[in-house]
Amino acid sequence: MSEIISPDNTGLLTHVLGELHNKLYVNVVRDLKQQTEEKLQAGELEHADFPVTHHFAPNVYMRQMDAKAGTFCVSKMHRTEHMNILLKGALTIITENGLQYLEAPQIIKSAAGTMRIGYFHQDTTWITVHPTQETDLEIIERDVIVPDEEIEQFLESIGHSLKEIK
Repeated sequence: MSEIISPDNTGLLTHVLGELHNKLYVNVVRDLKQQTEEKLQAGELEHADFPVTHHFAPNVYMRQMDAKAGTFCVSKMHRTEHMNILLKGALTIITENGLQYLEAPQIIKSAAGTMRIGYFHQDTTWITVHPTQETDLEIIERDVIVPDEEIEQFLESIGHSLKEIK
């Protein structure tokens, strides 16, 4: 898609991201992720590059992702509550409450069990901040990310009830 979708164009965003209402949020995320992978394999979508920069300080790991305007991504599910910094840019995300427009700068708290689908209206820098003493990225990912095949079990273990998008 070469034209950037305006955040006011919720109809087109819904067309691109999929019909949302009265569907379980976790299923919308999974379905969109699967559809994206299928379209990438079929050559119907161009693979978007999201450069990542890793930052470390004592007891802190920050993962910076830079996204180009006109792209979208599906995040991984996080095991822990953590902070996010929307450093620059603007995007629309799908949440359990429907579409939400976010514009930098702002700080966002994410609950454990959060996954996001984001469409980037502008070139955007998003940083996740995780408390850890680790500096090995494989260990950090194992500690922070919920594998796709464990999502339902993880959500149940933290008492998270599946919700439909409003």
